[in-house]
Amino acid sequence: MPKILIVGHSGSLNKGCEALLRSTTDIIQRHLHPETIDVISENPPADKNNLAEDLSEIRIHPADQYEPSKFSPGWWQHKFNTKILQRLCPGQPMYHTRQYKPLYQQADIIISTGGDTFSDDYGLPLEVFGELALAREVGAFTMIWAASIGPFHNKKMARHWAKQLKKINLIGIRENKSLEYLNSLGLSENLRRVADPAFLLPAHEVAVEKPTAKKVIGLGMSALVSRYGATQQHYIDSFTAFARQLLDSDETTEVWLIAHVITPSHNDAEVCQAIVDQLDATQKNRVKIIQPGYNACEIKYAIAQCDYFIGARTHSTIASLSSLVPTLSIGYSVKAVGINEDVFGHTDYVLPIQDVSLQSLNTKFQQMVERRQEIIDCLKARLPAVREMSERSGIELAKAYQAWKKNH
Repeated sequence: MPKILIVGHSGSLNKGCEALLRSTTDIIQRHLHPETIDVISENPPADKNNLAEDLSEIRIHPADQYEPSKFSPGWWQHKFNTKILQRLCPGQPMYHTRQYKPLYQQADIIISTGGDTFSDDYGLPLEVFGELALAREVGAFTMIWAASIGPFHNKKMARHWAKQLKKINLIGIRENKSLEYLNSLGLSENLRRVADPAFLLPAHEVAVEKPTAKKVIGLGMSALVSRYGATQQHYIDSFTAFARQLLDSDETTEVWLIAHVITPSHNDAEVCQAIVDQLDATQKNRVKIIQPGYNACEIKYAIAQCDYFIGARTHSTIASLSSLVPTLSIGYSVKAVGINEDVFGHTDYVLPIQDVSLQSLNTKFQQMVERRQEIIDCLKARLPAVREMSERSGIELAKAYQAWKKNH
């Protein structure tokens, strides 16, 4: 019965992170029967509000960004780490990461569950590589859990990160695009093809009911737009025009706006409200903002009530796809392309975020309407295999850990 530490968790104000943690914990418990599960979280209060009732057995620890007092020995160490060490050898443990070394030392297995944090999408991935470097330093078994990895745009850094990735005991890859990319960097031995664990996330019923004899179109908005070559205002204006057209063309249609991330720096609820603010009073009567206070399982239940769903947040689209809802993914990284290729075998239902406009949304939506039953039939046929691949993360971890343990 191993002791497990989970790192890389941003907190449950990001429903994708919450979905990952919930489903990962379930899989781990089924296949490893751990003695303890500890989680380092960037937002413990949000986790306690959203997870305490369902996951009382996990222990949440705050990922404080520890700042030593100026000119203290710790301050000089911190400066040396960030200004010199990270430049000479990127991916070493950060100064604040080292403050958790006693917790790392208690763990037999340390798992990073960032989803897509091993990429350039959020800047250099120094933090996540540093966490696993510290895990290796204390002698724990290391795993990257069901991730999309890369691409790394700087070739020199790509070679460096490939060397670091080869040191990880086990890497679960959740879509073929990432697998092919890592193969091109010379990795294969420690890679295992899995699927995102959130395909196994249950839906918990809440008081969000689909109106009788009405069609519900779910729009999963994202505040994380300008980073990927699209302006926030153009994105909001395009979806507002699309929502207005849906409402004006059919009086039986309702639009549900769904916020999947509500952190202070990236609050999807603000984008949802910006769309509502541009609609007239008649249109607003058939628009609902799904309250961001729901947990990930409850948000999935709301998404499952939709007849169609268009979403930019990866785990909002996983919630809809796994609920048999025809889904258009607004793609801003390799994730949307890879997951759609795995589920459908093509990317017909992916719209790059740079291409979002009223016309492109209309074209893709009409394509989904025309192929509605075909999409549902495809999901029914493919989801059992996808869910089996989600479960494989636990199976592969149990097997690899037992083999590793014999030599340690």
